[in-house]
Amino acid sequence: MKGRGQESFVSLPSFAARLYNNLTQTGAIERQHQEIARDLVSRIERGRMLDIGTGPGKLLFEVHRLNPGIELFGLDISEAMVQLASENLEGINVNIQCGDVRHTNYEDDFFDIVTCTGSFYLWDHPEECLEEVFRITREGRSAYLYETVRDFNESQVREALKANLEGESLLRRLIAPAFLMRQLRMAYRTGEIADIIRRTHFAESCTMDHVSLGGLPAWLRIQLTKRAGA
Repeated sequence: MKGRGQESFVSLPSFAARLYNNLTQTGAIERQHQEIARDLVSRIERGRMLDIGTGPGKLLFEVHRLNPGIELFGLDISEAMVQLASENLEGINVNIQCGDVRHTNYEDDFFDIVTCTGSFYLWDHPEECLEEVFRITREGRSAYLYETVRDFNESQVREALKANLEGESLLRRLIAPAFLMRQLRMAYRTGEIADIIRRTHFAESCTMDHVSLGGLPAWLRIQLTKRAGA
């Protein structure tokens, strides 16, 4: 089976991780992380939070800023990203591991909340990864995936992207649209995501809402709850 791109991040060089970190330091992406962090901390006061595909650790930073009492964990398949996140989060008590969400070493029912932003579409084995998320999430608690979807309104997205990039550097204005449109065309449609979830233990406890994040109307918030006895 052809991979969706997950494995390409395993050997991501350090310079590529740092370039990604630099290019994503835009006002819109910072707002995106802030909005997601606010959404997450509104759902949990204390406990353990795992950020899957944590990248440079920007979401964990925002969550800590809003609620330092949450125990933070990050997981990323790229050693270069793990190193970068550790640098970006220096001074913050956070546990960051390099690994594949398909097979983690966390205990059963370990996390009070699990999240993932914009990397679900890259998972080569999404059903198996979701089953692992199910295993490590506590009963009665939820995972929240924030994912771009391919069934977006292109004119609205391009208009929003143009507005978001006003005032950014020339390099970001040139590169960001190409990267974003590539991601959107690789993403799943909403119905495809629903089909994947129906093949997992989250089948009967899933809600999906179309949302705008960072001013971009192309996101889906997916809540997956681990029901008691499921």
